[in-house]
Amino acid sequence: MAVSICKVCGHIEFSESPERCPVCYATSFSRNDNVFAESMEKSKEGAVKHIPSIKVVKECGLIPEESCTDVLVRIGEKLHPSTPEHYILFIDCYVDNKFVSRGLLTPDSQPAVIFHLKASSGSCKVVAQCNL
Repeated sequence: MAVSICKVCGHIEFSESPERCPVCYATSFSRNDNVFAESMEKSKEGAVKHIPSIKVVKECGLIPEESCTDVLVRIGEKLHPSTPEHYILFIDCYVDNKFVSRGLLTPDSQPAVIFHLKASSGSCKVVAQCNL
Protein backbone atom coordinates (compact mmCIF):
# COMPACT_ATOMS: atom_id res chain seq x y z
CA MET A 1 0.00 0.00 0.00
CA ALA A 2 1.30 3.45 -0.92
CA VAL A 3 1.49 5.80 2.07
CA SER A 4 2.33 9.50 1.78
CA ILE A 5 2.80 11.68 4.89
CA CYS A 6 2.45 15.47 5.04
CA LYS A 7 5.74 16.91 6.29
CA VAL A 8 3.92 19.78 8.02
CA CYS A 9 0.96 18.25 9.92
CA GLY A 10 1.48 14.47 9.71
CA HIS A 11 -1.64 13.79 7.63
CA ILE A 12 -1.52 10.40 5.89
CA GLU A 13 -2.70 9.69 2.34
CA PHE A 14 -3.27 6.06 1.39
CA SER A 15 -2.14 6.69 -2.18
CA GLU A 16 0.21 8.96 -4.03
CA SER A 17 0.76 12.44 -2.59
CA PRO A 18 -2.03 14.89 -3.40
CA GLU A 19 -1.31 18.33 -4.79
CA ARG A 20 -2.21 19.87 -1.41
CA CYS A 21 -2.73 18.40 2.06
CA PRO A 22 -6.48 18.35 2.90
CA VAL A 23 -5.68 19.29 6.52
CA CYS A 24 -3.07 22.09 6.36
CA TYR A 25 -2.85 22.72 2.58
CA ALA A 26 0.92 22.17 2.51
CA THR A 27 2.48 20.79 -0.68
CA SER A 28 5.31 18.80 0.90
CA PHE A 29 4.84 15.04 1.38
CA SER A 30 7.21 12.16 2.04
CA ARG A 31 6.61 8.55 1.04
CA ASN A 32 6.86 5.81 3.68
CA ASP A 33 4.99 2.62 2.86
CA ASN A 34 6.27 1.03 6.11
CA VAL A 35 5.22 3.78 8.55
CA PHE A 36 2.82 1.53 10.50
CA ALA A 37 5.28 -1.38 10.85
CA GLU A 38 8.02 1.05 11.91
CA SER A 39 5.72 2.62 14.51
CA MET A 40 4.95 -0.76 16.04
CA GLU A 41 8.68 -1.59 16.21
CA LYS A 42 9.45 1.68 18.04
CA SER A 43 6.98 1.04 20.85
CA LYS A 44 7.02 -2.14 22.91
CA GLU A 45 3.49 -1.32 24.13
CA GLY A 46 2.27 -0.16 20.70
CA ALA A 47 -0.22 -2.98 20.23
CA VAL A 48 -1.78 -2.28 23.63
CA LYS A 49 -1.63 1.54 23.87
CA HIS A 50 -1.64 2.88 20.32
CA ILE A 51 -4.07 0.84 18.23
CA PRO A 52 -7.46 2.55 17.86
CA SER A 53 -10.59 0.76 19.01
CA ILE A 54 -13.50 1.67 16.71
CA LYS A 55 -17.24 1.32 17.32
CA VAL A 56 -19.65 2.22 14.51
CA VAL A 57 -23.18 3.29 15.46
CA LYS A 58 -25.55 3.48 12.48
CA GLU A 59 -28.01 5.81 14.22
CA CYS A 60 -26.48 9.14 15.14
CA GLY A 61 -27.66 10.37 18.52
CA LEU A 62 -26.66 14.00 17.94
CA ILE A 63 -28.03 14.51 14.42
CA PRO A 64 -31.10 12.24 14.11
CA GLU A 65 -32.80 14.41 11.45
CA GLU A 66 -30.06 13.68 8.88
CA SER A 67 -28.48 10.49 7.61
CA CYS A 68 -25.55 10.14 10.00
CA THR A 69 -23.22 7.42 11.25
CA ASP A 70 -21.28 7.83 14.49
CA VAL A 71 -17.75 6.46 14.69
CA LEU A 72 -16.55 6.26 18.30
CA VAL A 73 -12.78 5.96 18.65
CA ARG A 74 -10.70 5.17 21.72
CA ILE A 75 -6.91 4.87 21.55
CA GLY A 76 -5.51 1.78 23.20
CA GLU A 77 -6.86 -1.45 24.62
CA LYS A 78 -5.06 -0.16 27.70
CA LEU A 79 -6.05 3.52 27.57
CA HIS A 80 -3.29 5.68 26.10
CA PRO A 81 -1.78 8.19 28.57
CA SER A 82 -2.84 11.83 28.48
CA THR A 83 -0.03 13.70 30.18
CA PRO A 84 2.02 16.69 28.96
CA GLU A 85 4.89 14.25 28.34
CA HIS A 86 2.90 11.59 26.47
CA TYR A 87 -0.43 12.10 24.68
CA ILE A 88 -2.31 11.70 21.41
CA LEU A 89 -1.96 14.75 19.13
CA PHE A 90 -4.76 13.90 16.71
CA ILE A 91 -7.03 11.15 15.41
CA ASP A 92 -7.88 11.08 11.69
CA CYS A 93 -10.85 9.31 10.13
CA TYR A 94 -11.00 7.93 6.58
CA VAL A 95 -13.86 6.37 4.62
CA ASP A 96 -12.76 4.14 1.75
CA ASN A 97 -9.20 5.50 2.24
CA LYS A 98 -10.40 9.10 1.70
CA PHE A 99 -9.71 11.57 4.51
CA VAL A 100 -12.92 12.77 6.19
CA SER A 101 -12.09 14.48 9.48
CA ARG A 102 -9.47 15.15 12.18
CA GLY A 103 -10.00 15.30 15.93
CA LEU A 104 -7.36 17.39 17.72
CA LEU A 105 -6.41 16.43 21.28
CA THR A 106 -4.39 17.91 24.14
CA PRO A 107 -2.96 16.42 27.34
CA ASP A 108 -6.10 17.70 29.09
CA SER A 109 -8.44 15.51 26.99
CA GLN A 110 -9.02 11.78 26.93
CA PRO A 111 -7.54 9.85 23.96
CA ALA A 112 -10.93 9.46 22.28
CA VAL A 113 -13.16 11.19 19.71
CA ILE A 114 -16.50 10.78 17.95
CA PHE A 115 -16.85 11.40 14.23
CA HIS A 116 -20.33 12.15 12.86
CA LEU A 117 -20.16 10.96 9.25
CA LYS A 118 -22.52 11.55 6.36
CA ALA A 119 -21.40 8.23 4.84
CA SER A 120 -23.83 5.38 5.45
CA SER A 121 -21.53 2.67 4.09
CA GLY A 122 -17.90 2.03 3.24
CA SER A 123 -14.71 0.99 4.95
CA CYS A 124 -13.70 3.12 7.94
CA LYS A 125 -10.05 3.55 8.88
CA VAL A 126 -8.64 5.53 11.82
CA VAL A 127 -5.08 6.75 12.37
CA ALA A 128 -3.77 8.32 15.59
CA GLN A 129 -0.57 10.31 16.13
CA CYS A 130 1.25 10.12 19.47
CA ASN A 131 3.55 13.00 20.42
CA LEU A 132 6.39 10.52 21.06
